Parts: sequence; structure tokens; C-alpha cells
Amino acid sequence: FVVTPIRIFFLLIFIGSAYLFIARRSWERFLMKRIQRTLHDHVVVAGYGTKNRRAVEELIDLGEDPDNIVVIDVSDERLARAKELGCTVLKGDATRDATLKSVHIERAQLIIISAGRDDTSILICLTARDLAPEVRISIAVNEEDNETPARRAGANVVVNPLDFAGLLLATTHEGQHIADYLADLASMRGKVRLIERDIRPEEVGRPLKEITDGLGLRIIRDGTPFGFWRPQVEKLEPGDIVMEICPTCR
Repeated sequence: FVVTPIRIFFLLIFIGSAYLFIARRSWERFLMKRIQRTLHDHVVVAGYGTKNRRAVEELIDLGEDPDNIVVIDVSDERLARAKELGCTVLKGDATRDATLKSVHIERAQLIIISAGRDDTSILICLTARDLAPEVRISIAVNEEDNETPARRAGANVVVNPLDFAGLLLATTHEGQHIADYLADLASMRGKVRLIERDIRPEEVGRPLKEITDGLGLRIIRDGTPFGFWRPQVEKLEPGDIVMEICPTCR
């Protein structure tokens, strides 16, 4: 009379917990399949450590819809933080083909990689490049020696945060405000920002100094950069890419 009700009670708890777990997993799979059908021109973030978390926050500040950002990580805690920002999350190993295929990497506009370890990040880059030859890939590496392997793995942009931090620290030798201004340029939350954009039709034939959006610094023509002091910037051509400093508020 005493033990049997207790057994039944615990059995009901077990069955209820199992049902909730199965129902939740089924619902999550349903949502993921629904999201997968609509993924296009999205941003895939492989790894959600400190660097990529800051990158996602900056993307959102730049106007990217959080629903258009897919975060892949193996940590439930990290995925929960990404979900709080409104991002789509997927628990999985980004080095595996099946994981990247499930987020339709071939239809993404950008993949940002920072897995904590350089070898893991480079392996993700290799996998992504094999599955999506046209996707733009940005990768963070911690060691200078790994910058070249990352580019050979297919990365379009390779960032070494430690080197950049060292450069910022070195600028304090010349004054105390240079590092602040560089950090200001790099963030949407600053008063000014550095942007890269395609030349507009009305700017063709005009010099770089006459663009009206901001202060022109350089152009990229056929993959070659030309600074504001070079003669090539005196006449902008179709296909040029402009780099300029613009205020974040007017």
C-alpha cells in the first residue's frame, strides 16, 4: 500500500519526462526543417566563442536580421546565448559535411569561422570550401604560422586577433588616442566606421576625393589597392571598390 503508489508516481514522472523530451526534440526537428527550406543568403557562424559572439553582435548592429544568422556549436550554453539574440542555432560539429549541408552552406552569403583551435577552424574552412566553392569565408586564427594554411584552405579573409591587439598596443607609443580611433573605426557602435562598397554609376569618372558619402581612403581595382595619394584614384572606373570613413550618425 505504501511502496506501490510511490513506484507508480516515479514511473509517471519518468514517462512524462521522456514524453516531453521526445516531443521537444520532434518540435525542434520540425522547426529546423522549416527553417532549412527558407535559408538563402544567410550568414553561417561556426563556433560561438568570444570572437564569434562579438562578430554576431556587430553583424546585428550593422543591420543583419538575427533570423538570417545560423550559429553552429557543440555547447548548449553557447547556443542558448546565441538564441537569446534571435539567431537560428544548430548543435553539431561544423567539421562534418552533414552539419554544413544541413544549413545549406552552398546558399549562404558568408561563413565566419572561429572554433577556438586553429586546426579545427582550418578543417571547417576546407569542408566549407569543398561544399560551397563560391561562398565567402572569413576565419580567425591564433598563430601567425597558420595564416597561410588558412588561405590555402580557401579562406577569403584571415584575421589574427592577437596580432591586431598587438598593433593597437603598439600605437600607444605615438600617442594615447590612435588605438581608440582605430577601435572606433572597426565598430558600428563608434562615431565613425570604415566601410567597403561598390562604386556607384554617378561616381564613375570622378576623383576619389569628390565622393560625397564620406572620406575616401583607397580604391581596389582588379584586386589591387590604390591609396588616396595614387594617380589611379583621380578617375574612378566601373568595377572599382571604394573604402571610406563615414560617420555612423549625421
